[in-house]
Amino acid sequence: MESIMLLDSDDAGTSTEIFSSTRRKYKSTHSKSTKKVVFPVSSSLDPITIGKKRPAAANIKIVGGHGYDLRQPIPVKYNSVRERFLAARKNFWIPNEIPMGEDKLQWNTGQLTEAEMWLFKTNISYLTAGDNLVPDNMVNAIFKHITANEMRQYLRHVVMEESNHIESYLFILESFGLDDKGQGQVFNLYQEMPELVEKVNWNLIFTNNVVNSDAPPGSPEANRALLEDLISYYVFEYLFFPLGFSQIFALARKGKLRNTAQQYSYIWRDETLHSSNGLWLILQIIRENPELWNAAMQKRVRAIINDAVRLETLHAHAVMPDGGIVGLPVLTYIDFARFTADNICTNLGLKPLFGIREHPMPWMSEYELNHEVNFFEGRVREYQTGTQLTWD
Repeated sequence: MESIMLLDSDDAGTSTEIFSSTRRKYKSTHSKSTKKVVFPVSSSLDPITIGKKRPAAANIKIVGGHGYDLRQPIPVKYNSVRERFLAARKNFWIPNEIPMGEDKLQWNTGQLTEAEMWLFKTNISYLTAGDNLVPDNMVNAIFKHITANEMRQYLRHVVMEESNHIESYLFILESFGLDDKGQGQVFNLYQEMPELVEKVNWNLIFTNNVVNSDAPPGSPEANRALLEDLISYYVFEYLFFPLGFSQIFALARKGKLRNTAQQYSYIWRDETLHSSNGLWLILQIIRENPELWNAAMQKRVRAIINDAVRLETLHAHAVMPDGGIVGLPVLTYIDFARFTADNICTNLGLKPLFGIREHPMPWMSEYELNHEVNFFEGRVREYQTGTQLTWD
């Protein structure tokens, strides 16, 4: 084992001199080619300086904060964010712990129709791509703009959860007995269908608007791009994801792919917290920067939401070309997309787009997990009324 030498007080000066000498040498060698980096807002890349004051809660902002070190977890200004993080930790689950035997049997014994198999394949392909988009967007576009430690902490956890969702999709296909080639053919479908390509690229447009912007973090231009990006991903997690889950839940109501539906119920529980956090973040940015939420931005956001429904409609017709499957008519599915879009508008304080007041698919509630259920304490006993889970 390598020994660690502790310095006596008499040696401390010598050690400091060596460090200073090395630092001066580095500066003299590189100073001409090194540019001074100026951060307009607090950044996790800011160098640490001795004697810097601890942050005060009153000075912390969700975006555009400056003059404090982002590395410090206290004080917590936004308690609801901290509470969501703690709730999410309690919800941790492991895909491989969910039995998949029933689904494997159905998949390999021809119990799914061709239309149902096509729906499943396109579904898991798009959702896998989507669960890659979300963490990539956080890492590349969102994270550097967030200047509240508790939000940064929760977003780190979200990235981990999205990774767990991807593992779930992989485990589902592995459990069916598909080899790498078979899995690859399924996962690649989102790159082979124009409707899915456009839908994936739609979110990437907003991500790249933030990433490629020359506006410094905290500036009005940067905040506008960030706000649009956050809204596009709120739409993603509040509309695109639940609509995708509904396709498998519809199969499960007929006794098909119920194990997969159970996996999706856990994913949906995570995504519900993600979308709640996304909405809170959007509204908090607007509270702290009310000038962003002008008439032009509100009009722009309604157009974004409307375009998302257009994409979901194209998606629906592509994956259910015969008008739907038994238990899931494509027109009802599209009404669900419109209903959800209206909820998004209402949540953002905007006038609804479609005027659909009643949930077209109220049976979706059968697949919502209780947020307090601990994965490691509960044991699934059986499915009742479709695939509603009951717990010991």
